[in-house]
Amino acid sequence: MGKTATNVGQILDRLSEVSSRPRYAFAVLNLLAEQAGPGSKVGPFIQDENEVLPLRAWVGKRLSRLSGRSQRRKKIEQRVREELADKLPDDLFEAQRVIDAAVEEHVRATGADNFSRVVTELERAGYVARYYEGYRTNHANRGGLRNLVCVLDADVSAALRRRDMLV
Repeated sequence: MGKTATNVGQILDRLSEVSSRPRYAFAVLNLLAEQAGPGSKVGPFIQDENEVLPLRAWVGKRLSRLSGRSQRRKKIEQRVREELADKLPDDLFEAQRVIDAAVEEHVRATGADNFSRVVTELERAGYVARYYEGYRTNHANRGGLRNLVCVLDADVSAALRRRDMLV
């Protein structure tokens, strides 16, 4: 695909050159490598616990857990609380569950959007190629919406699975 990497250190070096958020890009690359099947292909859907999610939504869900303690998440919670003030139930515990669900949905959607930007940076690094399956393409989900599929560089996938030189 491009510059190939034989170890994790080289992957991190390349990401620091091409990515505005290399740690985030590395986390996404690791998630993709974890799910890569034959031919280093990931997607268009991922089985996660009891649900099947499109690749973008799955990554958004996995990375939403990273934002659990951030000040930004607290600001999102405050904004959601203000928006839903008239619609919240009287029971405080139920109200908090509603707020938490709305915040989680917002964070997941943001994570999915950020994933698209990071995939562009991973393409620039030569570590990922992407294409879409779905509407107007010849595959099993013909007639469905377009769904993202990522193909990892074989050397990068092998290096991440081997974890021989984690920095």
